[in-house]
Amino acid sequence: MQMTSLWTRLQAIIAVFLIVTACAVEAVATEPTLVEVWCGGDDGLTIRLRDALENAFKSSPRFSLSFGKKPKTLIVSIPTNVEWNKVGKKTQVLYTVEFSSADNQKIGTSTGSCWDNAFAKCAAQIVKDAETAARKVL
Repeated sequence: MQMTSLWTRLQAIIAVFLIVTACAVEAVATEPTLVEVWCGGDDGLTIRLRDALENAFKSSPRFSLSFGKKPKTLIVSIPTNVEWNKVGKKTQVLYTVEFSSADNQKIGTSTGSCWDNAFAKCAAQIVKDAETAARKVL
């Protein structure tokens, strides 16, 4: 009887150890990725996209805004002014964003469009694409 009790305790200890280890691994995996937003363009539409993008990253639990090109940082750059087309009374904004690591390795790009009164839509798509790019930084 005592041997069974010892065996049961050992199994319980192993199970608890495995659970604690799994939780620790999950905690590390969900640590936010550092991100910097750079902007090479200087017109009003580009600045508004940059602002919306910074707000989207601030709101995302997956990212943490940073500065100083720290290791393992995802650099999200709007390299030039966005392009735009007038469609009736609306303005369609076309963007290209580049992803790179803090050590200047190119990771990818994100392109898309949205209306000038809906920059949050563009920003949400860029954040989604950044989640994929972030896996290449780590």
